[in-house]
Amino acid sequence: MGLDKEIAAQLAEARLAEWRRTGYDEWREMLDNKECRLVVGEDGKRYTVVSYAIDDGEGRIRLSVAVDDGGLSALVPLVRDELMSPDGTFVT
Repeated sequence: MGLDKEIAAQLAEARLAEWRRTGYDEWREMLDNKECRLVVGEDGKRYTVVSYAIDDGEGRIRLSVAVDDGGLSALVPLVRDELMSPDGTFVT
């Protein structure tokens, strides 16, 4: 059946929304840490939501969220990310 990309995107955006409520210092604390959550989507399927932060080498922090349903999507998950500058603004 495959990954429901709409539900996966909703889960990724929900996780990013949690991060948007914090500041740059909190984002820096997340560097080199991965968090894995098992979440039940509105379709009743279980999704894996992996989130992590990386330094882009220019002082900005990229927060990425990868979502899969444990099937073939685990090889190519849906990914969403945000990039924050040291002044707390988001880079688009």
